[in-house]
Amino acid sequence: MANYIKRSLEEGEAIIFNGRLHWSYIFKYIFLSLLFTVGGIVAIWLAYYRYPLHKNELLYAGIACLVLAFFVCIIGRIVRTHTEFAVTSTRFVQKDGIFNIKLTEIPLARIETVNFYQTLWQRIIGTGCVEMIGSGGTAHQVHCIEEPMMVRKAISASIKAKPENIQNPSNIKTIQNDAKEC
Repeated sequence: MANYIKRSLEEGEAIIFNGRLHWSYIFKYIFLSLLFTVGGIVAIWLAYYRYPLHKNELLYAGIACLVLAFFVCIIGRIVRTHTEFAVTSTRFVQKDGIFNIKLTEIPLARIETVNFYQTLWQRIIGTGCVEMIGSGGTAHQVHCIEEPMMVRKAISASIKAKPENIQNPSNIKTIQNDAKEC
């Protein structure tokens, strides 16, 4: 994780907090994979026990559904692991994509407000949304992240830290500890 972000660091910049997407981000892929799996099992069962005259067609359809379920699950996993974000000593960085990469950077000095959104269901499963509002009113939201309160605290602590103190590696540990105190 954060390999792309580590390579994009500028001289003297350090990662303060690494974040990742919550497993619920890929819930649609998991659900679709389960539907294909059930469909495949039902088609294979029908091929052997209900419609033996159409055995080959149903068997091939069932196997195709099972293979499709496997690939949908793998695609969801790849999407989750290839989306990364981090709070560095100077900016917030988010990288999306595998082949076509989108890198979003927001300098910490330009962030005016950090908002935190979490529904009851999100509180139960441990996910939420963090929104950063920059100067000029531009907003960037990161949805469905693990430990959203820690992310908000890491961003807020980094914004409040003075730029000359944040470059000192010993102060970065203090900022990380402040962010972990939820």
